[in-house]
Amino acid sequence: MVPFVSLSSTKFRGRTLAFACLFVPDFPVQAVVRLEPELRDKPVVILAGFPPLTKVFAVNREAQNLGIETGMTKVQAEAFQGISWRWRSPSQEATFQGISWRWRSPSQEATAYAALLDCAWTISPRVEEGGKREEQVFSDTAVLDIAGCEKLFGSPEKIGHDLKRVASEVGLETNVAIAGSPLAAVCAAQGFAGVTVIPAGEEGLRIGSLSLEALRIPFEFVETLKRWGIHTCAEFAALPEVAIVERLGQEGLHWWRLARGTEVHSLIAKEFPSNYEEHMDLDSPVDLLEPLLFVINRLLEQLCARLRMHILAIGEVKVTLTLERNDSRSKEPIYHIRTIRLPTPARDSKLLLKLLQLDLEKHSPSLPVTAVRMLTIPVKARSQQLGLFLPLSPDPERLQITLARIQNTVGEGRVGSPVLLDTHRPNAFQQNRFVLPEMKENRSVTEKQTSAAMRVFRPPLPVTVEFQEGKPTFLSCEGARRRILAFAGPWRTKGEWWSESAWARDEWDIKVRTLGPKVQPEGSLKSEEETALYRVYKDLRAKRWFVEGIYD
Repeated sequence: MVPFVSLSSTKFRGRTLAFACLFVPDFPVQAVVRLEPELRDKPVVILAGFPPLTKVFAVNREAQNLGIETGMTKVQAEAFQGISWRWRSPSQEATFQGISWRWRSPSQEATAYAALLDCAWTISPRVEEGGKREEQVFSDTAVLDIAGCEKLFGSPEKIGHDLKRVASEVGLETNVAIAGSPLAAVCAAQGFAGVTVIPAGEEGLRIGSLSLEALRIPFEFVETLKRWGIHTCAEFAALPEVAIVERLGQEGLHWWRLARGTEVHSLIAKEFPSNYEEHMDLDSPVDLLEPLLFVINRLLEQLCARLRMHILAIGEVKVTLTLERNDSRSKEPIYHIRTIRLPTPARDSKLLLKLLQLDLEKHSPSLPVTAVRMLTIPVKARSQQLGLFLPLSPDPERLQITLARIQNTVGEGRVGSPVLLDTHRPNAFQQNRFVLPEMKENRSVTEKQTSAAMRVFRPPLPVTVEFQEGKPTFLSCEGARRRILAFAGPWRTKGEWWSESAWARDEWDIKVRTLGPKVQPEGSLKSEEETALYRVYKDLRAKRWFVEGIYD
């Protein structure tokens, strides 16, 4: 471990320059292992390409110790399968009975790299994607500007260990390096294991101990330099600048400056993501709900861990299941998509798993599942200050499970909060998604309370109204005929005449003797000699009369 030395001597326009780099060795393997932790510390081989051109795309350290190398054909690598290997190292004794084979998944690599960027964003908002070789098709390096972060997170050495710790929480084993320039930090992270802090002015000395391959110099440049007898970065940096330009051009000059630790690079920060995503390709199709939930649980745990880094919660989760096609002639994928909008933000993986289980039990996929993609919309975590002497309120997260169970019983779209529509149509409302409101302090109400209310009959009761000289005189309902003692009206309303749902009605308030026990106010013990006030209306389009409700 390099002792910590302050980087304050590296300055630009009066500002201290310090950059950290996170590098993930064997990144394609780790992108798979982070979602399958049972493969950790076991030999894993990533395959790519269609038969018969299938080759080894990446291997981890345990597979390399068995003799498997990148670029081997699948047949060559399978020769190591089934052989029991045993050796003793200074730190441990290892025994392997077999090799785990996995196909390369660009989607899993993309989500794993997004998790790596999340680790960098926990320290600094200025994060850039690290450079990669021309032939490299994935990103495995992230660079961040940590200038000024010492006051918040401590010394650069402590920041390096914090970055390595948060990366391990999302299943990534990383090398972390801190230096005065971004490219020097990248070279150190790719060349040295663990956490490395390079003091200001010593970039060339530390990078000089690395081999040429550690700089990821193109293969043709490495072969040329080795023919010159140059094998390390220090030997390369000792060459004269003019001779490098004459023989290797501007690209060679770039690598020469990189070996000296003097190459200048401006960091271009990436934008913070608007959503979080995890993806997992399955080795074999899954047609049962229980093993599918096992996969979904792993994705949820990763998403919740990433959101906790930024003190965020999940407001909406979208699960996309890729289904196996029965017709091999068609290449169009089949998707089964389910979206759950939460009434309260949550980041508890067990709660979200239960909600998805209830939803998938009601809307199960029709075909076996070959891949699972999960996308979440982040929102601010819910916070609430509780009173010291107030009783605890019910857990809002239990409400989400209760609503999901009710929806499974009554049907989708039948659970929510009724909201009145902006129209004069009576009883016009729509069902919106229920969102738990923020608790506010209760204030005393000084306004005058409503002294009368109407109990609405659903559905309205059909009646017959008799008129004499244009005035309502008798009302008949469910076999009872009552004389109208008093009335007010009519009030005509109509609307939506331009659409197929046009409506028009005349409303009356009438006073009659009570119609019967079914149409009396709740809890009323009035006899038939008592009177009540009803709201009746005539549907002008259907030419029918109804009792809408009774005034309480």
